[in-house]
Amino acid sequence: MQKLLVYICVVLFCAQCAQITPLTGGKKDDAAPKALSYKPENVSLNFNTNVIEVQFDEYIILKDVANQFIITPQTKEMPEIEALGKKLKITFKETLLPNTTYKLAFGNAITDLNESNTLQNFEYIFSTGSIIDSLKLSGQIFTATDQKPAGQVLVGLYKADAGDSIVYKEKPLYISKTDDGGKFSFSYLPDSKFKVIGIRDQNKNLLYDGSDEQIGFLNQPVGTNDSSAVLLLLFKEIPAKSFIKKSFQAEFGKAYVIYNKPQSDIKDVTAEGLVDYAQNTFKDTLTLFYANKFDTLLTFVNHTNKIDTVLIKLPSAESYKKRPPVNKYILQSNIGTMLPFYMLPQFMLNFPVASLNISGDRMSLVEKLDTVTKQLPFTVLKDTGMITSFQIKADLKPEASYTLTLLKDALTNTTQRTNDSATYKFKTTSPEDYAQLNLKVLLPAKENYLVQLLNDKEQIINQTVVELSLTSTSEKIIAYKNLIPGNYFVKVVEDANKNGLFDTGDYFLHKLPEAIFVNPMPIKLLAGWEIENEWIVK
Repeated sequence: MQKLLVYICVVLFCAQCAQITPLTGGKKDDAAPKALSYKPENVSLNFNTNVIEVQFDEYIILKDVANQFIITPQTKEMPEIEALGKKLKITFKETLLPNTTYKLAFGNAITDLNESNTLQNFEYIFSTGSIIDSLKLSGQIFTATDQKPAGQVLVGLYKADAGDSIVYKEKPLYISKTDDGGKFSFSYLPDSKFKVIGIRDQNKNLLYDGSDEQIGFLNQPVGTNDSSAVLLLLFKEIPAKSFIKKSFQAEFGKAYVIYNKPQSDIKDVTAEGLVDYAQNTFKDTLTLFYANKFDTLLTFVNHTNKIDTVLIKLPSAESYKKRPPVNKYILQSNIGTMLPFYMLPQFMLNFPVASLNISGDRMSLVEKLDTVTKQLPFTVLKDTGMITSFQIKADLKPEASYTLTLLKDALTNTTQRTNDSATYKFKTTSPEDYAQLNLKVLLPAKENYLVQLLNDKEQIINQTVVELSLTSTSEKIIAYKNLIPGNYFVKVVEDANKNGLFDTGDYFLHKLPEAIFVNPMPIKLLAGWEIENEWIVK
């Protein structure tokens, strides 16, 4: 019995000793790799080897080297960069320039093996001569159209005497990238002058690929001993060559011809079966309306000095018979459940209709004000000829209810195209639902301007043309009526050529984009209020 008790005690003792306790481990490693030694030394002079080795305190790996690593000035071939255990090895594949300071910037490419802690903005500097160049150059890039900082833009420095075509053919000597605030900087530069050019380098080839990318430049070289910051405007050029990007049938009776750039010299469009044509606001798209045409639509776009021939594929007559398309007038209106009291009901059409073929007798308008209901007289406002929109003019009252009815065949044409009957029920708003704004702008010069009022979605609500003569004042007061309450912004566009558009720049012609001024301070408008606001544009 005593032996049995002894055995039991031994078993219990061993079981307690065999319990496994989880390891708590040490403090989590959150430190980035640290460089312990360099060969040759960092910031060394008279550099004459093709291999650099940096020893770190832990195992390292490299990530996204192609995008993170930058060497300035640029070498013809990228050096080979390897992570070998705790060692970083850089091997040059070419002879370096004499008496030149090089900077190897690794960005966020170096991390430790286990915890992926990043060594941020690691740099290695050396000179193949007897001195380290120490001058700097910095600046900021904004987009020309909205004056916002342009982030992640390639900034290149080129020799001051380099031809304009160098941006297409050669990589910059020195490169940098803008941060999210559009700011860039260069360091370890020689005492020299450079062309400064910013490129939205879409394909990351360190070259400018023309109008497919955006560019910003200065017309004069900049010296590295100039302490003032460089400011660039980034813009997209209009392509030099004009061509048709694509043409296609959108729906039965409608086709599009889309150009790569605005076409301001179109005199006429002709085609068999063509009913009418229209050009969009940006003048880069033609809408063709046709009837009784199958297989192909041979179209001639007549410009001032040339004719574009376009062959648009259409369905065959056989396919038309098998599956007849919807041959109707489709109406889009500005009528919702509410219609602003100061607006008229308006209809946009998917296909032109002759003014004579819009029948007001097939329409009716009923007003209900309080408890009184009555038929309301109206007029259909329409232009002469073929049109794609019309309005209903009537004496609409604020805060009243209306029913507008369009019967079938209110719109017709010779190809039996007609509309379906439709009923629109809506109420009109009250003047007290809106705000009024009296804006005073003091413009910077006796020029021509476009004053744009934008909502908080950056949509243009109103554009006012302002032409200032040498004898006129630089002050302009613009009254805006019936604005929806909310925050608004004001933008001023210089319009030197009076074309009513913002004109972009041209790199080869050394033409900068037209100036744009943006007031970043919002104007808050409240319902029922009339606000006065002043902006000194500069």
